[in-house]
Formats: sequence, C-alpha cells, structure tokens
Amino acid sequence: MEVFDRVTVVTVTWHSAEVIRDFLTACPPQVRVIVVDNASPDGTAALARHARPDAAVLEAPRNLGFGAGCNLGLSRVATEFVLLANPDARISACAIRELVAAADAWPEARLVAPVLRDGSGERVRSWNVAQPRRGALPRNRDGEPLSEGPFCADYVSGACLLLRPADGLRFDEAFFLFYEDDDLCARAGGALVVPAAEVAHGGGRSSPPTSGTRWRKARCMAWSRLRFTALHGGGEDAARREGARRLLHHAGKAAGHALTFQVPKVLTDLAGVAGTAAWLAGRR
Repeated sequence: MEVFDRVTVVTVTWHSAEVIRDFLTACPPQVRVIVVDNASPDGTAALARHARPDAAVLEAPRNLGFGAGCNLGLSRVATEFVLLANPDARISACAIRELVAAADAWPEARLVAPVLRDGSGERVRSWNVAQPRRGALPRNRDGEPLSEGPFCADYVSGACLLLRPADGLRFDEAFFLFYEDDDLCARAGGALVVPAAEVAHGGGRSSPPTSGTRWRKARCMAWSRLRFTALHGGGEDAARREGARRLLHHAGKAAGHALTFQVPKVLTDLAGVAGTAAWLAGRR
C-alpha cells in the first residue's frame, strides 16, 4: 500500500486565514486532509475549502480548544495513521515517509515526531525531558548534539505528531490550550523523534498576535500548568502550593511592569493571575 494511503493529516484552526492556504498547499496532494475549524471569525473554513477542495473541513460550533479539536478530527480518521499538525507547519512528502517508516520499524512507539525547523531554517529543540525534571537542567540546551538516528524523548512538541488512531490515545480536553502535549506524551510513555523527518514550523503564527489572543494564551498557560502539576507533578496538594506561589509571581511581575509602563506585559501578567486563580477556584 502506498504510504500516503495510510495517513490522514489533521489540523486545527482558529483565526488562521493567514496560514491555512500555505499549509494545505504544502501537504502532498495524495494525502487525505481534515481541517477542524474552531469557529474562526475570519473565514478560515471557506479559505480551506477553496485552497484544498478535496479536504474535509469540519466547522465546530464554537472554539473547542486545541486538544478537543484534534480529538474531533481523530474521530473522522479512517486510515492507519494520523499526522496532527499545526496550521503554521509545512508538511512534506519526505517527512511523511520518514515518520511512517520509523513507526513501522518501532511499532511500540505510540507517538512519532519530526524535528522542527523555525522560519529561518534553524532546528528547534522540539523535544525534552518530562516537565517535572526540566527545572534541574539548564534552560539553554541548544548546543547539545542531535542524534543521527531515531531516539526516544519524554516529551515532543504537539506541533507535529504521528500516531495510530486505533491505539486509542486522545488529548485530555480539559486542557484548552498548552500542556496538552506534555500530558499526551506522559500518558504515551514518551515519543520517538526522527531526525530524518524535518518539518518547518512558523511557531506562534497559527493565530494573529492580538491583545485578546495574548490574554487567552497567558491565561490558559497558567491554568494548564497547574492542571498538569496536579496530574503528573505531585497531585492536587502540590498544584495548590504551586498555585499560591504563581499568584505571587504573576502579581509581582504585573506590579513591576506597571511601574515601567509596559502595558502589554502587565496584561499578560494579569492573565496569568486570572488563570491561576481560576484553577485554584475549580473553574476553567
């Protein structure tokens, strides 16, 4: 069977009109594509249909979040593999072949990921140790050598992931945005990284950088951090202690940025306060 007959590409969009056309154009014409649009107000769904008439475009009634959108797309996949990819990624035929070949060679790997390259063509460290262990390592580890062959990692970025739908691995839909890939990798027992498969990823270009988008991202980041801690970093008590520390952290940063009139940073800090407080109060 031709490799492209075994794979469906699924992408989740929200306010992604600027990037969806290039995403769909880059996808090999032989591969099936599903676009899950989270009620974009900018005509993303219509643009997707025009750019790729053979694509299945699913329009959610509201913004479901990234993980829930991926799960909706997964529910419509009939092929052996699904390649989940952000709309600011660029998927090549070579990358798909390399990922499927690795998945065939190591069938025990529940997640298989490429190496990402940023807009300038530089490799991005899109893999890492598990979240609870990262604090013990240097923040900048870009100088570490990259294995020439496939290797295992505790965590890989959710910007591009190959998996088998029949395996039953799905995103935790309580994570609206951020940490859903950490959680997925933790439940999958890590992932296989394939250096021969390279995917360009714009990073942060899936939606426009408006003040509203920045607020939502910062709020979700704070909320999701605590949910992940509760699930994988020591339990509810550890998450509540972390939440108390994060409230002081965000509030202190907001005060400091207010004194220097850095309004965008103040808004981001206040969004962090809001997300942290929401989790502590048992709200989304």
